[in-house]
Amino acid sequence: MNESLITRCPIVLGAVLVAIAAGAVACTSPGWADDSSSREIREAARSVSLHADKSLGNVIRTDDRYGHDGLFQGPRGWVYWNFLERPKPIQNPNLWPDMQSTYFIGRFAMPPGSRMTLRGRFPYARFFQFALYKFERETFVAIGESLRGPDFEPDPGSTNPFRVGADRLAEQRNYTVHILAEEAPKDAAQRAKNTLYVGRDGSDLEGVIRIYLADQDKDGAGWGPAGESFAGTGLPTYEATLADGTKLTVEQVVEQFGKPFSGATKQPMTVDQWAELVNSKDNDPMLTPEVAPARNPPQWEKYWTNAYTLVGAFKPPAERAKIRYEGAMEGGGEGPYLVIFLSRKFGPVYVLRGKMPIFPNTYAGNDDKGLAIMPDAQTQYWSLVSCEAVPSGQVADGITDFQVPLDADRNYTIVVSRPEDRPKNATPENGVAWLKWSPRGEGINDSRNRPDFGMLIMRIMANNLNWNERPDKITKPGTGEAVMGPYFPKGYYTTKADFETNGAKWP
Repeated sequence: MNESLITRCPIVLGAVLVAIAAGAVACTSPGWADDSSSREIREAARSVSLHADKSLGNVIRTDDRYGHDGLFQGPRGWVYWNFLERPKPIQNPNLWPDMQSTYFIGRFAMPPGSRMTLRGRFPYARFFQFALYKFERETFVAIGESLRGPDFEPDPGSTNPFRVGADRLAEQRNYTVHILAEEAPKDAAQRAKNTLYVGRDGSDLEGVIRIYLADQDKDGAGWGPAGESFAGTGLPTYEATLADGTKLTVEQVVEQFGKPFSGATKQPMTVDQWAELVNSKDNDPMLTPEVAPARNPPQWEKYWTNAYTLVGAFKPPAERAKIRYEGAMEGGGEGPYLVIFLSRKFGPVYVLRGKMPIFPNTYAGNDDKGLAIMPDAQTQYWSLVSCEAVPSGQVADGITDFQVPLDADRNYTIVVSRPEDRPKNATPENGVAWLKWSPRGEGINDSRNRPDFGMLIMRIMANNLNWNERPDKITKPGTGEAVMGPYFPKGYYTTKADFETNGAKWP
């Protein structure tokens, strides 16, 4: 690792964002490719976020430590794309990422009967997952083969810090995972521990290492320290064995299994397809091209398939009901998600209210080194992001559970607006969180862009099976509020003046 990169840029993110946006900071890691077509979009999208909680030095340090693996490319995430001087195209988080996330993505194919073994260390973070996806429907789709943090069986002598009651700061924190190119046992009880099955068809696969909210004193991936040298590793090492017993080294795994890729993830919809949908004569008569697919009153719903959620939102209810909503969400992701489409045509300020589930507040702990013991909770992670439209897939702002002020009953109030429309009383001191409405609207770089477009995505992930109101239990469109009760978000449009005078109202 080239530690001199950090000494050149030791500024914390909150103080450096304005300088970055003005082009005054130019910290560069060698070897980055500059994608000029994406660069224009990044420059326009850069914005001051109050919620990212990463220093610029931390961002550079994380990229330099983990950005050179032969199989797992990254780190990918909002902070890397927006604040590295020349990020790699794969670092473009163009599928509405969480602002606190760090991803590593590997694409590979395994011949029938082969076996890959990964050996790694649990990160110091809130959420951790290794998940596999298979190329279907022109994208990578979840196949149900994944391990979340608590699911991993730690190596002998090691601790799994994600299990309730575990020592989160334990030094010995190793795990081993096996990926088999075999069919999964029909009886789940026959599955081997820490083992994932991908079938014998040799399909293209995507393996995703997903890390959310590294501890305060750690780098963006949660493996190494944030402010000092790190001689260790975090990304798993890997080796493989073919069906005939031939053993493959790391280099041979990359050469024989790997599927090199360097571009950004393909969007579910092009600009032309989105524009055609916005202006379609087959849309719900209640919608107009100026606001579609936003409605008033605004309504949250679970994110289903792309067809149902992205296309169906434009259609009359009877037509939408004919679209398949069941099945794995395309493009990966760890749900469930809730989503809403907005338009400033209905009002420049959107007020969101709901009840926050109990979460493990792991970020700082009592000594700013992360929470010591993993507590029980209703959900492992909650967050809200403000988004551009699907052809862009970019996020303008985001906030995480521990950053949201709550009242005595764990209720929250979040105001979403442009900075100039932010009410003076929309502050944490007044019990109100504020999120920035996308300044670019849809984020389309031509005259078809609608600057009043808005979109929010809420993540409520890795939920406790004992939490009766968890969003996982939403199995049919239109039942979200009935399932989640007070935890289901509700909102309404208003103005800056009205909120300053009357505050928030329960919609």
